[in-house]
Amino acid sequence: MGSALALVLGAAVDARAEDRPARAPAPSSAPTPVPLPAEKISRPTVAASARPPLRLHVGDIRKYMMPNEYLAAVGAPDADKYTVVVQGQRVLLPMKSEQPVPVGIVTPFWMLAHPLSAWRALVPDLRAPPPGPPDPVPQREFRWGP
Repeated sequence: MGSALALVLGAAVDARAEDRPARAPAPSSAPTPVPLPAEKISRPTVAASARPPLRLHVGDIRKYMMPNEYLAAVGAPDADKYTVVVQGQRVLLPMKSEQPVPVGIVTPFWMLAHPLSAWRALVPDLRAPPPGPPDPVPQREFRWGP
């Protein structure tokens, strides 16, 4: 978009230069550059009322903190009052290496279509249940209490 804007402005300057009459060369031996009037670039203005104001108000802090945490924060030294700690957990994106490999007669064709991942067809899938019939006796669930 920036290059398109530069091309349009360049074409406008060239068109304006062609409209002017040619000047006679200066009698001096060194040519002096003729300054062109600066074009006024107008940018679209966004009305201030179109954007909502930025809300940075938290509200009642006691809704987000336990009473003992609130009292600890109020009684903390000044350095801790102005420190913000944000804790979060990243959402893991699905990876191609975690997608299942087709099993059966389709496997050689899949290996030809995906040569860089073909090794995965030769390695057992650790997430798959073990082969064979299911265990008829379920595992006991250990609990500390009743």
